Amino acid sequence: PVHLRVLLAETIAVPPLDFLLCATAPLSPQLASEAEARFAAPLYEIYGCTEAGQVAVRRPAQNHEWQPLPGLALFQDDKGTWVKGGHVEKEVLLNDVIELRDRNAFVLHGRTADLVNIAGKRTSLAHLNFQLNSIEGVRDGAFVMPEEDDGTVTRLTAFVVAPGLTGETVMAALRQRIDAAFLPRPLCFVESLPRNETGKLPRMALDDLVARLAAKAG
Repeated sequence: PVHLRVLLAETIAVPPLDFLLCATAPLSPQLASEAEARFAAPLYEIYGCTEAGQVAVRRPAQNHEWQPLPGLALFQDDKGTWVKGGHVEKEVLLNDVIELRDRNAFVLHGRTADLVNIAGKRTSLAHLNFQLNSIEGVRDGAFVMPEEDDGTVTRLTAFVVAPGLTGETVMAALRQRIDAAFLPRPLCFVESLPRNETGKLPRMALDDLVARLAAKAG
């Protein structure tokens, strides 16, 4: 999605496309629709993991449900959700919270390790990031879940790249999208997020951002 945003911001002409592929981070339907309109081609999003490779595909401008690739099947037990069949030689446990709709569709709710529990309410960082990046004018953004000394989480931090927007505008938009318990305190504007060459945000890089914020505040 980060590279897609950069491409959409360019004014250079792009040759006719058959389709676009996107992966590595959650993609908002707004960004997908914008890309399809700009390039007059369908955009497909890939879901997968290192252990299993590509697992499923969807067209986010039209459907939020994922379709497993041919030959693959998902099933669940008390450990979580597994994928098997096709190119997956051995059953692989997926590190995501998944809601199975039927044999040919599922909804992805975020990584198991990214679940957030504040004041008895639960959500995932993926869901929060999705909502933040769906706000008009936001180019990039990420929530961070810093741990307190006792291992609990009492508030979230969010970093956002949004030239032209104010903190009040972003917070007002978030209040319409997420529960107040998960509103970021603080919300920090930055020029860019420390993404790696694949567009992912390493946890260490985010922790460094939080540390610099704390040092500046202190």
